[in-house]
Amino acid sequence: MTRMVRRSGIGPEGGASTAIRRRKQDLPSLQGAVKRRVTQPSVPLALKLPHLLSVEEVAAAIRRHPEVVRRQARSGRLPAEKIGRVWFFRPERLAEAGFTQFLPTMTPSEAPATPATDSPTESLVRALGEAGLEALRRPEQDAIFEVVGRRLADAGFSTFVFLLADDRGLRCAFRRVTEPDTDFEKVAGQPAVGTIIPFDRAPVLQGVCTSLRPHYIADADELVGRMAVAIPTVAANARRVSELLHMSTMIAAPLVVGDRAIGAIVVVGPRLRQADLPAVMAFANQTAAALEAARLLDESRKTEEAAVLALAGAIELRDALHSRAGEHAELAERFAEHLGLDPTRRRRVRYAALLQDLGKLSLPDSIIKKRGRLDSEERALMMTHPGVAADLLGRFAPLADLAPLVRAHHEWFNGEGYPDGLKGEAISAETRIISIVNAFFNVTYDLPIKTETTVDEGLQELTRFAGINLDPALTESFTTMCREAASSKAPWYQRMLDSLMRSQPPSVPAGPRDILSVADSRELRIIYRIAQETNAVLDLDTLLTRIVNIIRDVMGYYMVSILLPGNKRDELRVGAHSGYSIDITGLTIPTAQGITGWVFTHGVPQIIADVKTEPRYIGLDEKVYSELAFPLISRGRVVGVLNAESQHVDAFSEADVGLMSAVGSQLASYLEVAQLHDTLKREASHDPLTRLNNRRLFLERIQQEVIRAGGAGESFSIVFLDVNELKRINDTYGHLAGDALLREVSNALMDAVRGEDVVARYGGDEFVVLLPATPAPAATIVAQRISDGIARHRFMAGRELLQIPGVSLGVATFPRDGATAEDLLASADATLYQEKRKAG
Repeated sequence: MTRMVRRSGIGPEGGASTAIRRRKQDLPSLQGAVKRRVTQPSVPLALKLPHLLSVEEVAAAIRRHPEVVRRQARSGRLPAEKIGRVWFFRPERLAEAGFTQFLPTMTPSEAPATPATDSPTESLVRALGEAGLEALRRPEQDAIFEVVGRRLADAGFSTFVFLLADDRGLRCAFRRVTEPDTDFEKVAGQPAVGTIIPFDRAPVLQGVCTSLRPHYIADADELVGRMAVAIPTVAANARRVSELLHMSTMIAAPLVVGDRAIGAIVVVGPRLRQADLPAVMAFANQTAAALEAARLLDESRKTEEAAVLALAGAIELRDALHSRAGEHAELAERFAEHLGLDPTRRRRVRYAALLQDLGKLSLPDSIIKKRGRLDSEERALMMTHPGVAADLLGRFAPLADLAPLVRAHHEWFNGEGYPDGLKGEAISAETRIISIVNAFFNVTYDLPIKTETTVDEGLQELTRFAGINLDPALTESFTTMCREAASSKAPWYQRMLDSLMRSQPPSVPAGPRDILSVADSRELRIIYRIAQETNAVLDLDTLLTRIVNIIRDVMGYYMVSILLPGNKRDELRVGAHSGYSIDITGLTIPTAQGITGWVFTHGVPQIIADVKTEPRYIGLDEKVYSELAFPLISRGRVVGVLNAESQHVDAFSEADVGLMSAVGSQLASYLEVAQLHDTLKREASHDPLTRLNNRRLFLERIQQEVIRAGGAGESFSIVFLDVNELKRINDTYGHLAGDALLREVSNALMDAVRGEDVVARYGGDEFVVLLPATPAPAATIVAQRISDGIARHRFMAGRELLQIPGVSLGVATFPRDGATAEDLLASADATLYQEKRKAG
């Protein structure tokens, strides 16, 4: 037995050369880097298993490098188990493998007696578990930080969160000390939230973020020294700060999202142990997942805001420049807050108020600007605009929940409105709020003469419509809010009065001529046509092409192009162009070169009267003599450059810059919407639970592989697998445990395959792996490696750590087992069920 252990390289006397022997390179399934997608456990491992050993502890005990221990665990030469990224070891199994140094940990009688109260480690583990779970339920970054800090402070530990600040270092995003008092604030003061610590002053945190592994320090003097270097402003008081924080030990863990770190979390306090590393790492993974979810939610909201503002701008211009949608939205949101609506519903009120006239973009000028009353046919056409707006919003998923609110904004409380004749509370509360605000503007702002009593008279007028087209209860609340604000001289109310006194009633066209200038007309035509395209087209490449064609057509420019940030930070790429004699789509230009590069870097438009005398000009057409480059700016950030070129010298003027300024702000918002749509398309091709490819994408890939392999005369294989006893896990432990099982199976699959292999969740408890250029013998080896890898993975069911029940596998090879995707899947499925029946 001893001899076998030594040969395998896992015995206590095994040679280092045997332990780190490279794997054989003749199997195609072992070639290439593996891109791992890891789902971390929802509960720290040490919550129920405090005696597990980490890679670092085992490496120190058997005197080997941690990377060697990790590699031997991966290959099965060390008796290890894994969940997510974390390998762990059981002392009893190491002792059985011949490591006698772990025998003392197996003898409970030798362990010192422990008091009935929780040990520091147990209180930490409990705090980590509670904080991690609660953080996942928080939708905002600050709320996540607060719950994490509070939970750990209750357990006697201080918490610091650092986020990467580009290449400058780490920014202190949050701190929470165990005993916040005036002494600490006076002595420490730093690192205050927002302080940036350069990497060279925080090598431990830099190492944690680079290696994606936690770090443990148990030397109080070392901690004092490192703190003094990292934060020079407290160097003189470093010892005192250490005492206030009880900083005798520290664990720093990376906040990992995907395969990169976004920062690090530092836990400081007395009597932390190296054995706490797995628990803190698992907790850090939960915190990182919560922060990433909060970031995505925030980005989604900002994109929604950009889309709404872009559409609202188009509405304002279409409404002959006298729209007050912004003021409507502000007052409606304030009224919603007065009524106690939550932030999400208040945001819906504001968006719906901004977009309520979106459908008017489809109406002709003959109706919008007609003097006098509309005839019956014109009125019928006008009444279609709420439905048109709802249809447009319903096509864009992020704003689809606004569709019913906008559709109903002409409904009356007594049921006599349009288009659906809704009555009373069948009309949403958000829409009833907007209706009251609209009515208020009609009886105040739209009056030709305003006086100090206009608001009071308007509020009295509103009460006459209560129960007819307005909700009586909400009308009373609105008048109460305004009168209370008037008596208290609330700032918002004073601003509204100033705006009211300065406002002019909507102008009526005096004749058949348009009141807009030629420049305004062209601006409207461009914005309106682009708005129509964004309603019909959300594919980014198609949208860019249509936009440059619209601008070139309306403005009569010789050539037009749009440049966007490239894959590298210091380059631009041509996203679309119109009028060029050659196809330059995808052409890259360094941001340090050319006129467009300068405009992108500085965010300032440039007019070049004669490009022949401009050394920065990069020419593609000898007929070009002048150029206009304009930055596309969204929320203070340059997101692209709109470039126009002419065959004439000095062809562009400040009027062109002014027009581009109006068009460019709208265009930047449209681009963000289209980019969001591209992101949503990518999300549609992946399984939301496991983040693997979904069935649709897998079927597309296997069809492509059938065509490729058939044309080249090659073979490929698929491995079809079914997770055993998923129903029993769901019935016994609940569906959350079943989800954890499926996620861990996906982790094991990604561990076992190559970078070019395609892993997908086929449906339910079924997974499938596409192995390009892999014949049957090699596919069989891959299938066995998958089975062996799954046997080493564990998943959390509540607070229990369970072994994966196992999987059944079926292998099929093209063209031996089928010449089509359907035949291959059927063959692999049949093999799988044959194996199931053999296993009983």
